[in-house]
Amino acid sequence: MEKKINKIEVAKLMLLFLLEIAIELGLNTIFGIFTNVLGINVPTYAHVIVLDICLLIPVFAYTIKKGDSIVEAFGFKGIKVATFFQTILLTIVVSPMAMFANVLSQFIVPNVIVQEVDQFAAESVGLTLVATVISAPIVEEIVCRGFFTNRLNKILPFTAAAIISALMFGALHLNINQFCYATVLGLIFAYTNRASGSVFTSMIMHIVFNGYNMALLFMMNWAMEQVGMDFAEAAEAGRANTSSTITSAVVLGVLAVGSFFLTRLIIRSIAKREGTIEA
Repeated sequence: MEKKINKIEVAKLMLLFLLEIAIELGLNTIFGIFTNVLGINVPTYAHVIVLDICLLIPVFAYTIKKGDSIVEAFGFKGIKVATFFQTILLTIVVSPMAMFANVLSQFIVPNVIVQEVDQFAAESVGLTLVATVISAPIVEEIVCRGFFTNRLNKILPFTAAAIISALMFGALHLNINQFCYATVLGLIFAYTNRASGSVFTSMIMHIVFNGYNMALLFMMNWAMEQVGMDFAEAAEAGRANTSSTITSAVVLGVLAVGSFFLTRLIIRSIAKREGTIEA
């Protein structure tokens, strides 16, 4: 049966998302004042953890006000052990699509994380990894998939709910580079959660994706330092080489096509295993 679009509810959710953006911009401004005016440097991990806590408050408050069960509303449902390992495999399989979006964005903007890796390395690496690999993925999945995808899916077709929440996920990163690949990942995360019936699958994928990429960035930054090179500068020099960037985009584009079809197969397999194939 076709869902009746509740325009008032859609408007409320859009306003709630704008509140999330306002919270993020407000905290960025506050931390900027600490650094630039007061001379107090706030570590990245502290910034991320404080932001994560603040982002959770509106969505939990909205859910409680609605009188909904937190567990059911956010999709906190257990998954099978085989699904857990299949989800990790899926993270590897979808990587070419995210990398392709990342490279495409770099035709116009730098790789944001690469440009900030020096700052990450100068702070506590352990705490930075906890914040970016554990805290941020869990919170972002609760907010974007657990709340927005599930809420929107009650009043919109799933495809529309998935696309809108994916765009929200991209927008929360506040830069074009991360917006591009985060939107692609957000869409895949939404479909994976529908297949498993649980927000835990996208949490696992997000944690694995961030963990692998952060570990790789730290290792590459360390390797560059050993030979007296600056990783961020080297990355920008590579980006300035248009022919090299085009070659990377073509290769990753081809891989992304294969990745897309394999992703569909794995997501369908997860749906069969978890008994949600009707979705």
